Amino acid sequence: MSGAPKEMVERQGRMLAELSELGMSLARRTHGRAMAAEDPDKAERLALAFHRLSRSVRQTLALEARLEREARRDAVEAERRAGETRREAVRARRSYVGGVGSRLIWTEAERDDVSALLVDLKRWVDEEAFFEEAFLAAPVETLVERLREDLGLVEAEFDEEEEEDETPTGDLAEPAPPDQHSSA
Repeated sequence: MSGAPKEMVERQGRMLAELSELGMSLARRTHGRAMAAEDPDKAERLALAFHRLSRSVRQTLALEARLEREARRDAVEAERRAGETRREAVRARRSYVGGVGSRLIWTEAERDDVSALLVDLKRWVDEEAFFEEAFLAAPVETLVERLREDLGLVEAEFDEEEEEDETPTGDLAEPAPPDQHSSA
C-alpha cells in the first residue's frame, strides 16, 4: 500500500479489523459446533470449516500487520525526505549568506582585516545555521544585517549636511577623491 492515499489505507485498516472480528466470531461458533457434534462426518466438516476460517483470520491479521509496517515505513521515509529537503535548504541558505558576507567583506573591510573576517564569517554562518528552523525562517535581509553588525561591517550613515559642505561649487570643481575605505 506504499504511496496509497491516507484515507484509503485507514478505510482498508478498518475493514480488515472488522473482517478479522467477524472471522473470529464465526470461527468460535464453528469450533463450538464442531466440539458439540455427535456425527463424525458433521464434526469433520465443521473442523475443516474451522480450519479454513482460522486460516482466513490469520491471513487477515497478517495483512493488517503488513499495512501497519508499510505505514510506519512510509512515515519514516517521508520524515527522511523532509529532513533531506531541510538540510538542502540550509546548505543553499548557508552558501548564499556566506557569499553575500564574503562580498561585503571584500568591498567594505580594510585589506588587512579581510582574512580574519572571512574566518569569522565562516564561524558566524556555522553558528547561525546550527539552529536550522530559525536560520531558514529568518529573511535573508535580516541575516545579512545581523552579519554586518556582528562582523563590524556596518555601513557609515550618509550625512547630507556634511556632504554638501565638502562638495565644491562652480564649473571647474574637481571631482571628490574616491573613498579610501571602499577601494580596499
